[in-house]
Amino acid sequence: MSLLPDSLHSLFSGLLSKPGDKFSAEITPTGKQVVKINTEEIKHTAVKYPSTGTIVETIVHKEKK
Repeated sequence: MSLLPDSLHSLFSGLLSKPGDKFSAEITPTGKQVVKINTEEIKHTAVKYPSTGTIVETIVHKEKK
């Protein structure tokens, strides 16, 4: 049984599949929109800056153990 609503289950089923996987989204006090996904294999961060509309993505591929 999934804790996610049906509408979100298909969106996250491939991203969050193991214990410890994390997803977060926030708007900072300065207006930046930040989305983070952290799994055993990858760490992906995207930040949208309000003044320019620029999106900066950082992707870190972790070495398999």
